This record gives sequence, structure tokens and C-alpha cells, in this order.
Amino acid sequence: MRHGSHGHRGFRGGDDDQRLSLLNRWGALVARHGWIAVGIWAVILTVAGCLYPMLQRELSTPSYTIAGSQSDQAQELLGEHFPALGNEQGVLVFTAAGTGARSTAYRAAVAGVLEKVRALPGITGVVDPYTEGGISRIGDDGRTAVALIGMRGDASERADLSDDISTAATAAASGTGVEALYSGSTPLNKDLSEVELHDQERAEMIGIPVALAVLLLASGALVAALLPVVTALLGVLLCMGVLALVAPVFGLDQFVTVIASMIGVGVGIDYGLFVVSRFREELAHRIPEASTRRERKCIVSGAVGQALHTSGRTVLASGIIVMVALCSMVVIRGHVFQQIALGTGIVVTCSLLVSLTLLPAILGLLGTRVEKLALPRRMRPQDTVGGGGGDPMTTFWGRWARMVMRRPWLCAGASIVLLVVMALPLGGIKLGLDLGLNALGKTESGRAQQIVAGTFTPGAVAPVQIVIDAGAGGITTADLNAVAALGDSLRANSSVAEIVSPTEALDQAAGRHDAPALRAAARDAALRTDLGQLVDLDTGGRHLLLTVVADVPIDSVGAMQLVRDLRNDILPGALAGTGATFLVGGLTAQYVDLSDETTAKLPLVISIVLGLSFLYLLVVFRSILLPLKAAVMNLLATCAALGLTVFVFQEGHGESLLGFSNVGTLQAYLPVTLFALLFGLSMDYEVFLVGRMKEEWDRSHDHVVTVATALSHTGRQITAAAAIMMVVFGSFLVADVLELKQMGFALAVAVTLDATVIRMVLVPAVMTLAGKWNWWLPGPLERAIPKVHLE
Repeated sequence: MRHGSHGHRGFRGGDDDQRLSLLNRWGALVARHGWIAVGIWAVILTVAGCLYPMLQRELSTPSYTIAGSQSDQAQELLGEHFPALGNEQGVLVFTAAGTGARSTAYRAAVAGVLEKVRALPGITGVVDPYTEGGISRIGDDGRTAVALIGMRGDASERADLSDDISTAATAAASGTGVEALYSGSTPLNKDLSEVELHDQERAEMIGIPVALAVLLLASGALVAALLPVVTALLGVLLCMGVLALVAPVFGLDQFVTVIASMIGVGVGIDYGLFVVSRFREELAHRIPEASTRRERKCIVSGAVGQALHTSGRTVLASGIIVMVALCSMVVIRGHVFQQIALGTGIVVTCSLLVSLTLLPAILGLLGTRVEKLALPRRMRPQDTVGGGGGDPMTTFWGRWARMVMRRPWLCAGASIVLLVVMALPLGGIKLGLDLGLNALGKTESGRAQQIVAGTFTPGAVAPVQIVIDAGAGGITTADLNAVAALGDSLRANSSVAEIVSPTEALDQAAGRHDAPALRAAARDAALRTDLGQLVDLDTGGRHLLLTVVADVPIDSVGAMQLVRDLRNDILPGALAGTGATFLVGGLTAQYVDLSDETTAKLPLVISIVLGLSFLYLLVVFRSILLPLKAAVMNLLATCAALGLTVFVFQEGHGESLLGFSNVGTLQAYLPVTLFALLFGLSMDYEVFLVGRMKEEWDRSHDHVVTVATALSHTGRQITAAAAIMMVVFGSFLVADVLELKQMGFALAVAVTLDATVIRMVLVPAVMTLAGKWNWWLPGPLERAIPKVHLE
């Protein structure tokens, strides 16, 4: 027996000092009434499965807006003062293989399509390719034409309308020899969501079988290996049912299901592995002592209770820390961050519920059959083969712990140097937002974008929009002169392909651009309609709209720099002395605002996560050093993972190996999201390892025995759990969408570093050096902080 026999504690459901253990009693209770618990869960999961189709209907397109930002305010002004433009403008691209765009047949086909589109509810205006003035809408190849489509409504309504436009255009163009393709912000984002969903399914088809193989090798028995996978998938299913209920309230999009599935499978397998491993260990120590069926049943329920009392509380603690970390993202105004926090928070909660209620019931029903279809005895964990598995110090991890503890300074120093070197590229991080256009080549919106980029200019599908407010006095000649000079300046800018300016329209109509000419044009019915798209003649007469088409892709570094130049230098200089104000909007401007918001709020998020996690671990472990060590080490691992992500994806060193085109930036929301997620996920191993150390410390009060014994009992599970997470996250490297590759890589690397360099080397080395100070808590704090026992 290990550290003295466990005796017949299985008959009582736990040792005397654990009689009040809530998790222990709960686990034993669920195990004894396994069929009832499984029946209840069968009903719940059936309902969740039935709700899934509703979730797919309720999901909208991704939104990258930042509440109150320039782009957000510009969008509101456009909807209020330029109603013909609607809440968004899309492009309908016409192309034909052998027919010229100015031919009678081509023009008739375009007219027929636009007639059907104009009739759709929600269309605010249509500018056909043959309208004079403004941006050229007939391509240089002579076979391509573009119409502008104004849409109103919220994101969900515009997503539905985009489908209607595409369907109507395709039907109307059928048989004419002209192809009609719809693109723009909403259809591009919508198609991107579909590609990401396909990427997720493909990644899971690779990741889950490989994870199962890793589990089989780690657990040594097929039934034991299957349980964590099954419970993880059931947790994700439950999450999808919950998301279906909250999607109408929070306006969720498809990305939330992708991120929830990615995180849910990873943490669900981890949680299940920890509980199952400890159950098997407890069962191996107890079951040989039973002689009757009733005694065996009692021992099984006791083993389940003890598994929840130990690994169960670890799972609960780590789950709480993950959600604490995720809650920090609510300080960021971006909808995408709120979605990630909500989706991952729900899936972690669902994984906890399944691991702490359904899994104990299944273990209670299986009992010793959890060891069915086992590998040969030598390939199974010593803790699960009965008889205590021998001296833990003779296992691989016991010997490893001894080696690290003999050279703590060397091991700690080498680990820190390695992590710091990996983190160095983080100093040059650049944030952007890759729309994933390279992954959309087979979609309708992607094909349309490629045609526009090749025939016109890459920025034509979603131009930059500048709204100028002349003030309460209305538009003056000085304002118009400033706008005209601004237009001349922008035409000379190498990043600008074309602009549409109200002063240019006035010059064409009246030969000049002054206030009297504007008033005269407004009284001319023939001019008023076209001019009303550039000046809010019907809603105040004080706002002007300039449309700037970038000569680079809308999600490129160059396009984002153009927006920053407009805001910081070009527009302030051009409008100086006029009293006019401006707002720069459009899809590229949204990306800039998201990037700036992320950069500004990252220090606050880090402070919240570190502070709350420190306080939580201080209460749980009742130690000053342990939570401080956890915060510093997790920060090191996260920075190292982000540094490697910068090295590979921003600097392009993994471009050919991983199959992506380097865009020179990381996704704007990646650092803050990864920090919150990785910090939370890494706490799995921290709580699992240090929790076992505390258990051993309370038993022996010998820090050498504490560290070595705990590592010998947890090393296999931690490395197995990390390998599984690495496989699950790393499988997203096969994705076509760059943001999924970046996120999968960063998560896989961070988990690997955390479970190897941090938990297996740095933690035992530092704890060896600290000795008894690991468990030191000043007297005033000892009396002040509440005594919380998760068990």
C-alpha cells in the first residue's frame, strides 16, 4: 500500500477527514444512482441535439465593430444621413466569357438582374454599371461590370438579404450568358464562416482519432481511453444547445461555434482524463480487498467519490480560473471578444458539468470494466495495475523528478532562458485582420472579389468612407474648397486607386464647386438624385461623403495604414481652419479600430487576469509563493507561445511548411484572446500538479518527497493531456483560413511548453529551491483570508 494502506475507506466513501467533502459525497451518490443520472443526461443531450438546427439558423455574420469607435459612428451617420446607401453597400459583379459589357445583350442581362434585386425587401438603392460619373464600373477587360447595392438592417438581416440577392441574381442571369456574383462585407464574412466551419470539421476528423490513440497509449485500456473523448464531445453538444438559446439575445456568429468546439474538445478531454485516471488509481488500490458484489459496488462508489474529491476539485478549480480569465475580455468593446468569452465560458461550464455529473455516473456503472480491452500490463500505468504499482520513485517520472531536484538551479535557469528567447519576437508584433480572402477562392463572394481585384482594384469591394460634418452653419465654399483640395491630394497618393468626391460631381454639373452651385444643383431634380448620394440634401445639408478606393487589398497592412494616415495627418491638415469634423469608416477602418482597441486594452486584461488568478490561488492554496509562481510562469509560457507565433506567421518562417501566405501581421484579437485562453488552460496543469503536491505535503511535510511523489503520479497524465491538446489544437494547422492556423498553432505551442518546460522542469526546480517557503502564508493573511476547501 502507498503511504500506508487506504484500508476499507471505499466502504465508507472516504477517510474520516473527508466525511464532509462535498465532491466526495456527490461522486459516490451519482455512482450509486448511475442509471438515473445517465437517463437525465440522455434527455438533456437529446434536447441539445434538437436545438442545434435552430442554432445554425440564428447565427449571423462575424462583426468586427468596436462600439463608439470612428468606424462605428461613421456607419451610424451613413445610415442616418445617406439612406440610399443603407447600412452597408455590396457589389454585384457581372462577367461574361465572350460578350462585351457594353453590348445590347449584356446590358439587357444586367438590367434584368438589377430589376429583380431592386424588388427585394431591404434594398435601399442600386447604382448600375452604366451610371455616368463616379468610380468606373466597367472593367478594363471590357467584359466585367459592377453594380453597387445598398442594404439596410442589422447584421442578421443583411446576412439573410445577401442570400436573397445572390439567389435572385443567379436566377435572373441564368441563360443570358452573363454570370452575376454578389460580394461585399457581409457575403465575404458569411462565406468565411462556412469555410471555417469546414476547417473545423476537417481538423476534428484528424485531431480526435489521433487524440484517442494518444489516450490509449497513456491509459493502457481502450474503454478508459474512450471515456474522455466521449464526455468531451457530449460537453460540446450541450454547449451548442445552450448557444442556440442565447444566440438570438447576443447576436452570435459562426465563429463562436468554431472556437467553442476547439476549446471544448481540448478541455473536455483533459477534464475527463484527470477524473478517469484518478478513479482507476483509486480502484486499483481498493478493489482487491473486496470479496462480495455488494462490497465491490461500495468500493466503486467510494473510488468515484475520491476521484472527484481529488481530480474533481482540480477540474473545478481550473475551470473556474479559465472563466475568470475569459471574463477579463468583457472590458474590450469589440463584439468578437464578447463572443469568444461567451462561447468559451459556456463550453467550459458544460465540460465541467459533464465531467462532474455524467462521467461519475458512467464510471459507477462501469466499475472495473473501465479496464476492459487493456494493453499488456507493462504498457499500462503502474498506478492502475493493482497493488499500488510499486514505489512511485522508481517510475520514469519519479526518476525524472529526482534528476531535476538534484540540479534545480541549472534546470530553472535553462528553462527561463529558453522561454525568454522564444518570447523575443513578441517585441516586434504587428496586429491586423486578415479577412481570409485566400481561402475563399471557391465561394461566390471570393470569386467576385478576385474578379474585382484583377479587373479593377483590390479595394473596390469595400472602399473607405469619409463622412465630413460641416457643422450647424451648413456647407460653405471654404468647406468645398478644402474637400476639393483633399481630393487632389488623395489622387496623388500611391495607396489610392480612385475617389468619389462631391466637389467633382459639382464641377461636372455646374463647372464649379462653391456653396451657390451646391444650392442650385440641389434645386435641379435631375441632379439632386445623384448628388444626394454624396451630400445629405434631404437630411440636414451639412454632411459630405467621400469614397476612397484603396489600391491594395482591404485587409492589408497598406490599407490599414491608409486609414491611419487619413485620420492622423491627411484629413486634419486638409480641414484645418474650416471648423468641419470628420469620421473615417468602412470595413478597413473597422479592422484598424479593432486593432487599436486590442492594443489599448491588452495591459488591462493582463492585469485583471493576473490579479484575479493570484487572489483565487492564494485562497485555494493558502500560500504567497505558489500563486505568484503560477502567474509568472504562465505569463512566461504565454509570451513564449506568442513570440513563436510572431516568428512563424508574422515573419513568415513557417510559410512553406504550414501552407499559408504571409500577410505580415497577426490577427488583431489574437494576443488578448490567447492570453486569456492560455492563461486559463495552463492552470489545468498548475492546479493538477500543485494540488497533488499539497496533498502529499499535508501527508509527509517533506518537500523532497512532496515534489517527487506528486510528479511521479501526475507526470504521465499531464504529458498525455498536453499531447492531446496539442493534437486537437494543432490539427487546425490544416485549415484554409489563416486565423484558425494562427490560433491553433499558438494554443498547441503554449500547451506543449506549459506541460513540458513549465510543469515538468521549472515548477519542480523552483519548488525544490523554495522548500518549505512554498507553503508559507503570513499570519495576518492566514487569519484574514477565508478558508475555502473545494473538497
